Amino acid sequence: MCCVGPLLAVLGAVGALATVAAVWVPALAVVAVAALVGAVAVRRRRRAACRAVPGPVDLGVPAPRDHRDPVPTAPR
Repeated sequence: MCCVGPLLAVLGAVGALATVAAVWVPALAVVAVAALVGAVAVRRRRRAACRAVPGPVDLGVPAPRDHRDPVPTAPR
């Protein structure tokens, strides 16, 4: 009868940990799914932000006929 108390304590602890694990493991699964969904959303947002413009882009470069060279060239 001297070992009944510690054995019941160990069995009670195992039962309590099993109960916590039964709640904790699905909670971790929910957190993992939420993290995965968040990562996919951030990736899509970054991909959309880094997309190139589909049309031509005006760089503001002067046309060759409007260009005037500030340094005159010497005749050869």
